Amino acid sequence: MNRALTRLRNTVFDSVGWLVSLGIVSADEAVRRRQRFVNTAGFIGAIASVQHAVEQSMQVAALQPLALHNALFALVHLATPLFHRVSENAAALWICGAIIIGTQRVIWLTGLDGGAQVYFACTAGAFLFFGPQNWRLYVAVLAAAFATVIGALALAPKAGPIALAAPLYTEQLAALVVVNVMVINVWLFTYALLKTYRAEAALAAEVDRADRLLLAILPRPIAHTLKAEPKALVADRHEAVTIFFADLVGFTSAARNASPETLVAWLDALFKAVDDLADTHKVEKIKTIGDAYMAISGVRVPPDVGAQRIAAFALAFRDMVRAYPGLDGGALQARIGVHSGPVVAGVIGGTRFAYDLWGDAVNTASRMESHGAPDRIQISAATRALLDAEFATEPRGTVTVKGLGEVETFWLYAVR
Repeated sequence: MNRALTRLRNTVFDSVGWLVSLGIVSADEAVRRRQRFVNTAGFIGAIASVQHAVEQSMQVAALQPLALHNALFALVHLATPLFHRVSENAAALWICGAIIIGTQRVIWLTGLDGGAQVYFACTAGAFLFFGPQNWRLYVAVLAAAFATVIGALALAPKAGPIALAAPLYTEQLAALVVVNVMVINVWLFTYALLKTYRAEAALAAEVDRADRLLLAILPRPIAHTLKAEPKALVADRHEAVTIFFADLVGFTSAARNASPETLVAWLDALFKAVDDLADTHKVEKIKTIGDAYMAISGVRVPPDVGAQRIAAFALAFRDMVRAYPGLDGGALQARIGVHSGPVVAGVIGGTRFAYDLWGDAVNTASRMESHGAPDRIQISAATRALLDAEFATEPRGTVTVKGLGEVETFWLYAVR
């Protein structure tokens, strides 16, 4: 039963969607949306005109001129979609002109007692036809409508020729006009609000997606800063940040024999798992470079807390990589380096911005990784000094590092 109702609802929505899109050729969705409003008004006007024409043709002969008028204007309203091909706003101007001219003629045929002037209450709906970008056309339509209704109120007879010939019908017409105006306004503005609601829901989904992408690229506080001030210069100096670098051993040779799809899918799955691990240990991912991964901690927490978080993350990263299937089906290993020191951090770039770090500490951390060993975590003496007794380390000795000279290093191998 529910499936049948769903199919019926979808069929109705598809049919209405097809109907209100008749004649629209623009590729611009904003234009198409406004033109759907125009079509909706045209079809509502046609229905109202046909209703009047049928009712009037079945009554006294004196109403036949009014019946012919409504039959003619039903065709005029139905012709609205044809004008979309002329220009962006041609159909909107056509329907507005038809409403103003048609209503004016009915006022003079029936007189003010017929109440046709109430149809001008629908004039505000013309804003949906033109939108704020075409406000001059909207103002022109409003001016024409006001001039017409004011002129009618000042000059039109209280009872026109048809009202004099069929006074009882004039009373019925006045009541019917009020009902029609209510129906037209309810339908038109309900349709507009429904479209607005759907557009806002789609926009909210896109904003959420953009926010998630921003958070995937930048640390959360930096992302919030840029959202609040898109042109803000984000640059800070941090005196004791702990930096993590990791590189997969043997990845380059294994990647030569893998298809692009296999390679990207494998890296994607691996680094998603690493991202989850970083979230768990509350460290901030900075970037991936090929098969290398960079993360930091200590920007918004005390130096010792940052070092301990990175140390725990490094151990968890090593253990995860050990258990992870290699790209070529063999065992997987990583070379990991960690160092603590001062850095400058900031966001650079415009269209493809990135949060990055600069300073000797970054170069040293990178050297800790590159001068390390597979399946080992090499840390500097600066990082070792920030770790508490919970972390088990052993001295490696001094390592000659290009550009840095002799550097004292340690192996981090477990949590006690």
